[in-house]
This record gives sequence, C-alpha cells and structure tokens, in this order.
Amino acid sequence: MIHASTPEKPSSETKVKLWDFPVRLFHWALVAAVVTAWWSNQQVMIDIHAIAGYSVLTLVIFRIIWGFVGSSNARFASFLAGPKRVLGYAAKVPKGTAAELTYAGHNPAGGWMVAVLLLLVAVQAVSGLFTSEDTFLFFDGPLVAYASSDVASTMNWIHHNNINLIYAAVGLHVFAAFFYLVVKRENLITAMITGARKVPTELAGMFAKIRFASPLLGIGILVLCGLLVWGGVTLARG
Repeated sequence: MIHASTPEKPSSETKVKLWDFPVRLFHWALVAAVVTAWWSNQQVMIDIHAIAGYSVLTLVIFRIIWGFVGSSNARFASFLAGPKRVLGYAAKVPKGTAAELTYAGHNPAGGWMVAVLLLLVAVQAVSGLFTSEDTFLFFDGPLVAYASSDVASTMNWIHHNNINLIYAAVGLHVFAAFFYLVVKRENLITAMITGARKVPTELAGMFAKIRFASPLLGIGILVLCGLLVWGGVTLARG
C-alpha cells in the first residue's frame, strides 16, 4: 500500500519590530526629496530644485549622525560587513533558508547598498552648493562665491554626471526590494512603512536584541540638522 506523504507544516510566524520611526522617516523623506529634485529639474523650477537639494543634505547629515547614536540596527557598525561576509551572503541568496537570510536589520549586501546610496546623494547635494548655471536657469549655488572657477567647474560636472549613478543605484535598490517580495516572499517594503515584519517564530529572538533609541531624539537631531543647513545657506548668501 502506498501512503500519500503528509505535507510539511509551515513554520509559524511572529510579528517583530524592526525599524524605528526616525529611520523610516528618513527613508521616505529622502525618496520624496530625490523625486522632487528630479521633477523640478525636468520642469526647470530651480527654486524648488534647490529646496529639494537642501532637504537631501539635511537628511544625509541626520542619517550620518543617527548611524552612530541611533537604534542598534541603524548604526553603521551593525550593518557594514567585510567583503567575505558580503560575498558569503550573496552566494546564499538564490537558495538560502530563512535562517540564513534573515537579519535584525540590513543584510550584509543591503547594508553596503545603503552606504553607497547615502554617499551618492551626499555628493549630489554638496556639489549642488557649488553649481553655477548661466545658460537658461541663471542659478548660483550658495557656495559658488567661495570657490575658484576650477572648483566650481568640477563641482558642476560632478553634479550633472553623478545623477546617473544615483539612478542606477536606486534602480538596483528597487529591484532588490521586489526580488525579495516576489521570489523570497519577504515584504521589506511594508516593513519600512510600518516598522514591523513577520518572521519565522524560531528567528524572532534575534529581533528582541535590537535596542531602539528614542524617536524624540531622532526628531530633535533632524530638526537641528535642518536648522544647520538653513542657517548655513542663509549665511553663505549674505
């Protein structure tokens, strides 16, 4: 007699807290600022483009600070891994189990993707401070007057070419998010909205080790960063 095999019972899942509010606010505010910068550039709305750029700079400064004083899984030390770990993780992605691919924060590859994106948008925002447009936009960045013509020209070139690297990095980031959603059945997008995600119950323990910083501290730092950028731009323009 042939007995039908009993299907393997799927493991139970537990909802865990993953991302703090300041990290989620930073993420979606950066998305909005970058999209606004792109759109305003297409529409030749230079004043809005500049405000979007200052917003990006504010967010970058905040994220760098939060990478040292924020929640444990938001700190750079927790997700910037060495080449061996990154390559080892990448090799496991196609057929890896949940236990091998689940991290209480950014995985080794995702951590470096965050760092690269942060660096690229930082370069874009800073170079924009030195950019001068005298064709049809007639705009000078707030720091143009303090730079030599060679420095301003170099920064202008960087600002107009670095954007292509940002497009490529954003495209890779979006692709990775949908890859995990469709192929690995991990909804990382919703987790960045709600701050929580479902994981196999046997893995929930690792998330209990996350130490969350105060949201009010994060908001306070973000406000201070905004005041710093606004004050610096205002002072530079005289």
